[in-house]
Amino acid sequence: MILWGRIQLKQLSKMLAVVSIVGATASAAQAQDIDFSGDLRFGFAGFERDERNGTETNDDQFRLRVRAGLQWNMNDSWSFKGRYAGRVHDSRNQGGFVHLFDGLSSGSPSIAPGETTLDEFFVRARYGKWDHRIGRFQSNNRLIGVAAKSFSRTNSTSWDVGWTDGVQSTYRADHGLNYTAIIERNDKDGPSNVRRSPLGFAKSASRVGYYLSVDAADTKGLWAQRSVDVTYIPSALYYNGIAAGQDRDYLGVTGRLATQVTIRDQMKLVSGVELAWAPETQSKAAANMTGTGKTNGTGWQLSLNLMDIQPGHSVGVVYGETEAGWLLSTDFPANQSLAEVRYAWVPMSGHLFEARIREREDLSLLRNAARKRAETDVFVRYSISL
Repeated sequence: MILWGRIQLKQLSKMLAVVSIVGATASAAQAQDIDFSGDLRFGFAGFERDERNGTETNDDQFRLRVRAGLQWNMNDSWSFKGRYAGRVHDSRNQGGFVHLFDGLSSGSPSIAPGETTLDEFFVRARYGKWDHRIGRFQSNNRLIGVAAKSFSRTNSTSWDVGWTDGVQSTYRADHGLNYTAIIERNDKDGPSNVRRSPLGFAKSASRVGYYLSVDAADTKGLWAQRSVDVTYIPSALYYNGIAAGQDRDYLGVTGRLATQVTIRDQMKLVSGVELAWAPETQSKAAANMTGTGKTNGTGWQLSLNLMDIQPGHSVGVVYGETEAGWLLSTDFPANQSLAEVRYAWVPMSGHLFEARIREREDLSLLRNAARKRAETDVFVRYSISL
């Protein structure tokens, strides 16, 4: 209680007040056409890091994320949803409300600690085999597992609050494939998804990005997941550095494949692989790397998971590497390796306890760096969904 008392009470009280108002509104409506949803996530996170300049840093924090939303079901086809979201740490919070038309800071997966926003604000139309959304919404395409991650599309991981601004359409075909297309808005001051430097959005042509995925709908047999997607952002890659002002189109292709095998009773072994490739990348000089020529634009991850070792208890291991030319991932920073072990427990419906330890390290030594950056971080957290 003493540690939690360090949280900035003014910001926390605002967040909880809005959640209370949303919940009260949903209760007062007492109508079948209004649905309330929300979640609360809290826990502890800490890290130790060997910096590139030879120094060492460490930090630990108590963190909280709150989200509360209302969905208005106008009829069987049309609905509208808005959701308020905020995050707060026990120290170094900023403050303020991030407006709907503001993008995230370049390279950031989330609003800052202490800030709040509407992370969902969209109209949805569902009819036949079509599902459309327009506005601000959540979009993810992760390799399944206890520690689900993606090279191409992840919103609101961990305690983060992120989003996608644009239009999304999904078509569910009779032959067992789902086709999803997204036309995404990128603000000149920052995109609505993680886009790492030297991707930039000063040119008007880069303000719109495109995403297309094809996913297998059948996940009941051996194949737990089969997915391919393409991301295309015109005039966004400043291949000689943003200061040089020369831009090219950026294209990224990813594929995921996962299997599931029952070992005994309810326990399953879920194994997966994801590969990523960008044919056009920045120069090594723009990436602050030694040598000449272009950076490599590949990435890969392997995931092994034991699901329901006992009912509700699962553990997963992930290892992946991302070359400096892959610039689209929230989960995998460019020019780094990642190794993670995570445990998950579902004590009851709507509740989730997780604990993890993760190590990340630079793949290549950067110019003028004394050593590669290496970091070990841990967290324990509890999530409640309504």
